[in-house]
Amino acid sequence: MKSLFKYSLVLGAVLMLTACNHHAEEPFKPIEKRTVLFLTNKGEIYNQNRELVRQLPGCIYASQIISDGDDYFVSGTNENERVGYWKNGKWNTLHVDFIDDVDHWIDGIGKWEYYIYLLDYPNVLKNSGIFPLEDADKFLPAKEALFVSDGKCYVVGQKRTKESGSNYLPVIYHEHKGKYTPEMLPIPDGAKDGYCTCVYAYDGTRTLVGGSADGWPVIWVDKQLQILPLTDYEYGTYLDEDVVIGEVHSVTECEGDIYAVGVEHAGKYPLVATLWHNGVIEHLVYDTEHARWTESFEVKTYGSDVYVVTLEYSYDSKGELVTTSVLWVNGKVVNAYPGLATTSFTVL
Repeated sequence: MKSLFKYSLVLGAVLMLTACNHHAEEPFKPIEKRTVLFLTNKGEIYNQNRELVRQLPGCIYASQIISDGDDYFVSGTNENERVGYWKNGKWNTLHVDFIDDVDHWIDGIGKWEYYIYLLDYPNVLKNSGIFPLEDADKFLPAKEALFVSDGKCYVVGQKRTKESGSNYLPVIYHEHKGKYTPEMLPIPDGAKDGYCTCVYAYDGTRTLVGGSADGWPVIWVDKQLQILPLTDYEYGTYLDEDVVIGEVHSVTECEGDIYAVGVEHAGKYPLVATLWHNGVIEHLVYDTEHARWTESFEVKTYGSDVYVVTLEYSYDSKGELVTTSVLWVNGKVVNAYPGLATTSFTVL
């Protein structure tokens, strides 16, 4: 189970890009006029008709895609192992003064007022500016660790403290006057460890953080802990440090409602894609007959429409694993794409 979960995390990504007022200052597109872009970790970008829009040039690994109007931005690693991003398919290097023999990796990308924020642990890069995370020697960023709202940048992950010993605890970094200081987030009473997987910010200072504590799915709403329900378990009755029975991968807010997607262990599925809408559980399974397990990695909104992409895993007649990306809008399947393993998606 644990190895299966770790394998699944490699396939997917978590990134919250849009609030309910996405494109609020731009012409609002009706749903039939919107374009959904799917990103693979090979740097392939497809639209909702499964047409190849672009192969990112010089891409070794692509992790996340975000949008601003009709522009889209992708974070990842290029063939020269440079720090930067692709804008509409064109590579942009952030010219920062790093030591050449140090490995660099993008753990988040955000955009606000034509500034690009990228996390290259343990620094936040804003265009060519470098802002180190304070007290970061025992900090591990989330895979998609960064979000920007009203010019304020937030970073999440996990951190060991003197009190936690070898255990990691969830942490959020706030930007204040160019400095990033850590603040530990609470975990349930009796829990030993926890970590953040995603962050979403809105209205400048409001934050939603998703993650897990002792294998249980949790969110922090403005830093206040909320334990999410699971189908088959009650908190405190099934805690095993080697088994993850639930985890949040993405969170967002729309018209006062909170949406979180991730996975839980339920029924016949070792992992099943799960949407928590204000804490109410909905399982997202397209091919109920053949799917062996499913996952959900991102939830985004455009206007009041809620978009989720899930991955389903099944075996063909030859016993080979087939990955299918499934696009859901407002809880209904729009299309399924066998053979497409989506890393991230965005809506234009």
